[in-house]
Amino acid sequence: MADAKPLEARLIALESLCLHLQHDLETLNGVILEQNRQIDRLRQLVTRVDDRLSQIALEEETRDPQAERPPHY
Repeated sequence: MADAKPLEARLIALESLCLHLQHDLETLNGVILEQNRQIDRLRQLVTRVDDRLSQIALEEETRDPQAERPPHY
């Protein structure tokens, strides 16, 4: 029974390590979820900017050169 104490100490150390790893995993999961939310917001923003740039590009293509004559004409 002399070996029971070192075995118990090893088991306690393993349980402690497992709890620390579980905490770290939960923390990392929270960070990943927040990053995913940020990525979704950025995707929406990029889509809106892209749509707006497309609108601007279409507006520029329909310009009338006669309407843009310099003032000295």
